Amino acid sequence: MHISLLEDDSAIQELLLLVLQDEGYSVTVYPTAEECLKALRGAAQDQAPSPDLLIVDWRLPGPVSGIEVIQQVRTLPQYRSLPIILTTAATLTEPEDEEVQGLQVKLLEKPFAIDDVVRLIRDLTQQSQPQRSSEHQAS
Repeated sequence: MHISLLEDDSAIQELLLLVLQDEGYSVTVYPTAEECLKALRGAAQDQAPSPDLLIVDWRLPGPVSGIEVIQQVRTLPQYRSLPIILTTAATLTEPEDEEVQGLQVKLLEKPFAIDDVVRLIRDLTQQSQPQRSSEHQAS
């Protein structure tokens, strides 16, 4: 099970990396939105392993936000049903909340308990396995 992680807070990034690896997941950490998108596009073209789940921080430094990453990822057929967790420390306004609902993501507010993250990841990956397997067979 492979997880792609896009998180700019180094402490959260390191904590998630260690916990997820300890849970038996393979994790690829991306330092920027641009690097994450480049890798995911490459995986969509069979140039790299495809993730089973994506964790994205909403507020990223630079010109591309976590929301924009998800919007771009969702345009790739291979990732239309990819489970995605969007993390944020911000309190959402009504327009932001509506924007998130349209992305088919699970929102995880910071600070979060690690047990909750692990449980959410297990739930999402177990739910998506039959669906993603049938999509790969149809391709």
